[in-house]
Order: sequence, then C-alpha cells, then structure tokens
Amino acid sequence: MDALNIAAITFFILVWIAIEPLMALGWPRPNDSLSVDMVRVRSAWMRETLTRDNNFIGDAAILGHTINSASFFGSANLIVIVGLSGALFMEPNYGNGNGLIAMFAAKDPAWLFQTKVLLIIATLLRGLSDFIWAVRQLNYCLAAIGASPSRQEERDITAWTEALTMVLNPALRSFSVGVRSYYFTVAAAFWFLGPIPLTLATVLGVGLLIWRQSWSDTAKGILAIRRLLD
Repeated sequence: MDALNIAAITFFILVWIAIEPLMALGWPRPNDSLSVDMVRVRSAWMRETLTRDNNFIGDAAILGHTINSASFFGSANLIVIVGLSGALFMEPNYGNGNGLIAMFAAKDPAWLFQTKVLLIIATLLRGLSDFIWAVRQLNYCLAAIGASPSRQEERDITAWTEALTMVLNPALRSFSVGVRSYYFTVAAAFWFLGPIPLTLATVLGVGLLIWRQSWSDTAKGILAIRRLLD
C-alpha cells in the first residue's frame, strides 16, 4: 500500500473514531447542537409521560415505532454485510477498463481489494451493533415506563423523570450513531475510486453531518423547542 493510501485510510479511521465523542459534546456548537438539545427535549417528554392521562399508550407507540425502525436498519445492515462478505473471496475485476472505477482506480491486488471491502463491512458492523443495542435499550425503556407509578400513587416526579431520561437518552443516541454510520459507509465505498476520493468523501460526509446537526432547519426547530421548554 502506498503512502497516499495509508494517509487516506488513517485520516478516515481517525475521523470515524473521533466524530461520535465530539457529537456527544455538541461540537462544533456545544450550546445549540441537535444532539445536546434533544437531551432536554427527551427529558421534557419523560416528564409529560409521567403526568399525562393517556396511560402511556401514545408514548409506547412512539417507542415501538423507533424499535421497528432500528430493527429494520439492523436487518438491512446484516443483509448487506452478508452480501459483501462474498466479495472477500473474489479477485478484483474492473471489467473492460471503461467503467468509472477503472478510470480512477489502479488494478488493485487481491489483498487491497479485500481491505477496501473489509472497511465497508466494518462501518456496517458498527452500525449493526448500535442498532441492536438501541433495540435492547428501548425495550428496557418501555419496561421502565411501564413500571413507573400512576398519578394516584405517591411519587417523586423529578426523580422519575431523571431516571427515565437516563434510560431513554442512551437508547436513542445509539440509534442515531447507527444512522450516522451510513455516512462513513458511503465514504468508505469511495476508496474503490482511490485514496483522494476517499478523503474527499470523508470530509464531505462529516461536513454534511455537522451541518445537519447544527445549522439545518430541523436543528433550528429543535433549538426553538428547547428554548420554549427552558
């Protein structure tokens, strides 16, 4: 592997590892990030769950939909991983030399081709593990909500709200991490076009992710809701 490929894959891995801790801290806007604002919104949701009169039915339906979504994404990841695994036993073949990959990529040796496939599989495996963990945590959250006391019982609303939020936030954070893994799966696929496309795709993917988390219309709307809650 030449120096340019080594530099590109090193940059990709460093960004891939660093992005989630930075996102959890709200970087680059720690006070106005979608990730940070949603923590406050979920806390308000759990407080409403404890005080409304509909016996948790609507809240259970929302969480059930999220569980189904995480299960769907996890199943899709697994199918793609199984399909890509077959490519590990194939010799690289760029066709007759007229395709897009053949225009930009060198005729890779088998081990480099397999390394590129493994990188894509690795990003999908991370997403799969996050979706599986999200499903488990959401089931715990449903059980915790079901175990919470009714309005007729003596209870500490603040303590129960904090406890339920502590269960809900990691669950939905895991789901978000799984979704964000697709940005890196797409970037990893660009390695087949060469190290420079891999680097550019990584930068563009992270840039798009940061914009959506901090400056998109959704981020602005969630910020407005958080300010209303505060």
